[in-house]
Amino acid sequence: MKKGLLYAILASVLWAIVNPFIKQGLSYDFTPMNFAGLRFTSVGVLLFAYTWHKGMWQEIKQHRKLFLNLIFINMLMGYTAFYFGVDFVSGAISSIIMGMTPLINVLLAHLLASNDKLNGYKIVSLIISLAGLLLIVGMGSDGEPLDWKGITGIILLLLSIIFQGYSAISVSEEKGKVNPIFLNAVQMFFGGALIYIIGLGTEGYHSFIGKPAGFYISLGILVFISVFAFSFWFMALQSKGAKVSDINMCRLINPILGAVLSWIMLAGESPTFSTVAGMLIIVSSLVIYFKGAEIVKHIRSTQRTQYDNNHS
Repeated sequence: MKKGLLYAILASVLWAIVNPFIKQGLSYDFTPMNFAGLRFTSVGVLLFAYTWHKGMWQEIKQHRKLFLNLIFINMLMGYTAFYFGVDFVSGAISSIIMGMTPLINVLLAHLLASNDKLNGYKIVSLIISLAGLLLIVGMGSDGEPLDWKGITGIILLLLSIIFQGYSAISVSEEKGKVNPIFLNAVQMFFGGALIYIIGLGTEGYHSFIGKPAGFYISLGILVFISVFAFSFWFMALQSKGAKVSDINMCRLINPILGAVLSWIMLAGESPTFSTVAGMLIIVSSLVIYFKGAEIVKHIRSTQRTQYDNNHS
């Protein structure tokens, strides 16, 4: 379980830095699905070169339900929603909304996964995180109410969390059956190619030749992140004794690190009261999730000691 949490933390730290680079890449006259498809297909090619082995097509056929889930639900639906969502809202807000991932997945795990049910502290954690989300939804990066595009962006980001959470549960339920790096290779290559083809049909062709250096730097960093982050994530989900809900709580690293990087890297984005307050509220739910019982026990012990002292 500890090894699973370590892999989850490594993946979460890498994922926390993606949003600023996605927005930078899209700023070079590029469209969301073209960019996502190019990124993920490149990752798939690299991972296939590493994991290519005899009998792999038979392995894909044997576990086709899992692979189809990852390709269509996780990659196509999840990342199409994610890329358009990131394009519609500020980098800081997208990072904070994606920080809701673990808390939404706790609820999904309760509904869909075996032996991963809610308890009182998880419920309190969900309620507190929802309060933080409502605070963020009401304001943009400049502290003004969001317009229809911003609200649509947030809805798309929430949908991407649900699609990817469902896929994560599927991976966790199939522990030890497929090598996690090979699993990543298949979903990235076929999912990325599908996203790119659909992008060509809906957005038209956007050449990636002759772009400024910043475009290739952003793309290269995103490819690097995907190679390692998804592989670490699948390792975490398939670790012995790992629960989807516990593993996902590590992703609360994302809202803090991702938002801070957006404020540093992206022009026109700076911290506001609403985004910082929402971030702190959401992150505080992590403390309740893992330490709620200990906090309550400590409070009761302190009160009992004070009572004894006052009546001694």
